[in-house]
Amino acid sequence: MRFALALRWRLLLLWLVMLATSATLAYLIRDVYQLGNEAQVQKSAEQTRRACTELEAGYARATQFSERAVDVAVMGAVLNLVLGELPGIEGGFWEEENGFIAYAFPTHAGSEEKKDVPPTERKRITTLAHSSIVERSPLSDLIPGIRETVLLSACPTNFAGSRLVAWTMSRSPAALGQAYDELNHGLGLLLGFVVISGIWLGFSLHGWSQRFNRIEQALGEYSGSMPGEIPATGDAELDRIVGAFNRFRVRLGTERARTAELGAKLAHLERFAALGRMTAVVAHEVRNPLAAMRLKAENALALPGSQQGALKFILGEIERLDSTVKEMLRKAEPVRVHPAEVHIADWLAERLEAFAERSAAAGIELQPQADLEIWRFDARSLGRALDNLIANALQHTPRGGTVTVAASKNTRDAMSLIVCDTGVGVDASMEPRLFEPFVSGRTDGVGLGLALVREIAIAHGGEARYIRQPTGACFELEIPWRAS
Repeated sequence: MRFALALRWRLLLLWLVMLATSATLAYLIRDVYQLGNEAQVQKSAEQTRRACTELEAGYARATQFSERAVDVAVMGAVLNLVLGELPGIEGGFWEEENGFIAYAFPTHAGSEEKKDVPPTERKRITTLAHSSIVERSPLSDLIPGIRETVLLSACPTNFAGSRLVAWTMSRSPAALGQAYDELNHGLGLLLGFVVISGIWLGFSLHGWSQRFNRIEQALGEYSGSMPGEIPATGDAELDRIVGAFNRFRVRLGTERARTAELGAKLAHLERFAALGRMTAVVAHEVRNPLAAMRLKAENALALPGSQQGALKFILGEIERLDSTVKEMLRKAEPVRVHPAEVHIADWLAERLEAFAERSAAAGIELQPQADLEIWRFDARSLGRALDNLIANALQHTPRGGTVTVAASKNTRDAMSLIVCDTGVGVDASMEPRLFEPFVSGRTDGVGLGLALVREIAIAHGGEARYIRQPTGACFELEIPWRAS
């Protein structure tokens, strides 16, 4: 069995994938930015350490032939020479006795030359320089801040007995700087877009689902044979379906009206065709009895003693002619239906009661089956059709047989009336013409009963059919619910 998600769940799954993708992308972007910032800090720290080493080495070369360990003028020259090639790095010399004795920041971006050691970092520089003298090795320090990271390096000189240290300092913008703020703003906009799109998608799906449910309810509430018009929902896509359905409904109504008109014309033509066949039947059914009565009357006149027998024969033939004329008149009578709600069980019991004595005399059992409580139809006209079917079944069922009359609701939401017998069934050659007028399997039959059954079924908007069985015969009347 193929599994398919509903549209709403597929769209929700798509939105969840978008949310997961956006969250992953935001995490990766932040991580890459952090790695870039850390790399920048490491690069600045390396430059600061290298600048400190160059200051120490440069000052050592400049004073290698001097007996003085501290020469402020040489220090200033070395500072400007070394730091002038390294943008963003400042530095100086520190002595344990005298503290800061030289300072320079040749690449300072300000409008004025910077000559003083930054006061906020003086204590850190002093502590780092003193530690480098104690350990007699270069040291570095990193001071993280909100907007920037301060990088310090201290390199002790090689003068014997000297406690002189060269130091450098640089600043690396922290991740919380302006670029980081802009990154967070962009990621926030991305997250806001995903959340807002999810809310919009939820409202859209809710409204779409409600409109779809209204369409489904409108179709489900109608129980007639002609669907009602569905109002527009306001959704462009759904209204295309609604419009197509309403146009189909109009075409269906037009075709049904045309079918009814053609059916009426066909019935009219069938009546004319039946009239021609009826003329032949009337000629045959009337001429033969008349000829027989004439012969009997002539013999009675010639033989006076046979008059009573002749009169009895003539009365029998007259009764036969009268029955034939009644059947023809009944066939010619137009079928009109006046639907009303009928209790099926009571109605079937009433119809079968009319045949109780006849079936008992023939030794045939009548079995009613009613699986419906109420249906709407013309009880009188449909009773005539059912009577004809029951009478035919009794005529073709041998003694000890059974005639079943069942009423149920079929798969097309119509009432199915089925009359079955346990007789010999219908000859295969007669099946295509069973419901035609004047077609009968009995020598004494006129052949109007099943034709009348079909006309009554059509008048109810239904149909009559023969159901082939291994034994016996079954006839079905399919009657839809008649609203009016």
